[in-house]
Amino acid sequence: MKNTIPVAFSFDDNFTLPAWVAVKSLIDNVARQTRYHIFIMYSSLSEENIALFSALANEHAEITFLKIDNRRFDNAPKSVAWPYEVYYRLIIPELIPQYDKVIYSDVDVMFKGDLSALYNQDLNNFQIGAVAAERTDELNGVHQHFPEYINDLIYFSGLIVFNNKKCREDKIVDRFFENMRRYKNRLKMFDLEVMNLSCDKIKPVGLEYCVLENLYYEKYQTTAEYKFLRNVYSDAEIDAAVEKPIIVHYAGAIVKMWKKIKPAADYYAYVSRSPYFDDYKKKRLKKKILRLFNPIWYILSRVMPVKNYRKKFRNILRGNY
Repeated sequence: MKNTIPVAFSFDDNFTLPAWVAVKSLIDNVARQTRYHIFIMYSSLSEENIALFSALANEHAEITFLKIDNRRFDNAPKSVAWPYEVYYRLIIPELIPQYDKVIYSDVDVMFKGDLSALYNQDLNNFQIGAVAAERTDELNGVHQHFPEYINDLIYFSGLIVFNNKKCREDKIVDRFFENMRRYKNRLKMFDLEVMNLSCDKIKPVGLEYCVLENLYYEKYQTTAEYKFLRNVYSDAEIDAAVEKPIIVHYAGAIVKMWKKIKPAADYYAYVSRSPYFDDYKKKRLKKKILRLFNPIWYILSRVMPVKNYRKKFRNILRGNY
């Protein structure tokens, strides 16, 4: 009998390519004894995209779609980088009550291994399991400090193992919404900060479940990510996670992996197999053409009299458009 592991994602029509890579790589790396029940939380997905993701289901993966009413988050702070979807993870204990534990993952990831060992960890009296990012008393400026933080560590919110039973006992979802309102004007990394302000019983899980893209750079020791992780992990622990990652998280880079002209080879292999590859090729060709005219664009971006146009041209140069 297979071990069923529920895994939840949230995204909209703007993130279907990275989401497809995430879901497909999760299924491709499943162990023989594992079966995933994948939940896709959404408020805006076209019927075509729902059909394309449904087609990924097989003997190792069942896929269920959960439509979310965004009105519940009307009072929560939002931005272009943090839309409604970032909050869906916070209602998982209520949304998926049929499982005692549920894994949540962001979609800007690629899975490299099976999640059985992660899911089978005993959470006991812990509300959630998550990967530690840095110490609250040694912040380096990437994560802001809240005097109200109740833990010694700040945890990433891109990979969370919810102990649903304990979360319901401790009314964690109520805490989430209370802190959304209380700290609305101070939040910058909305879901991460709400989670760290609300959960007082967090079990650290291995760094191999959230290996940041920048750790693969040749001079990774100079990156902000290395500097804050080094406050929690030894070099040996960081090297071991980089060597054998279970999840690679493409967070922190200026240009996301699926928007790069030259993405990592293993990531590109998934992109090239996706139903969104033709659209990706068109966008990549456009970027290549624009890059040929970099000197011209740069001159224009410096002399354009209107500030908004200067900003637009600079974004084009970076490949962000």
